[in-house]
Amino acid sequence: MQFSTTLVSLVIAALSVQAMPATPVQERQSTPTIYARFYPDGGCHGDWVDDTVFVQSTTATTCVNNGLTSPYNSTFFSGNTATRTLRVFSASGCTGNYFDVLPGVNNCFAQHVGSSRFL
Repeated sequence: MQFSTTLVSLVIAALSVQAMPATPVQERQSTPTIYARFYPDGGCHGDWVDDTVFVQSTTATTCVNNGLTSPYNSTFFSGNTATRTLRVFSASGCTGNYFDVLPGVNNCFAQHVGSSRFL
């Protein structure tokens, strides 16, 4: 009799379990991002001089200026979990020449990164 009572209690407890809300770490990890490393040469080789993370906003597609001061000639985009295209401009204010980093694509680009915007 005690075994059946314990078993019923366990079944009721298992059915009443609810998922815990996501922790801040899990929420950050689920945020779409693109990691970028900046290299002094034109082909993403050698030691990188700086790095940054492009965070895909869930609301606005605002222009973000790049504040890097290290000299670089190429950028390698990796760890791309974005769901939207990142348009990267050669000048600040989202002006000048641009290239697109497509969702999920990791690639090297030999162009200055002055600003960016998710499309």
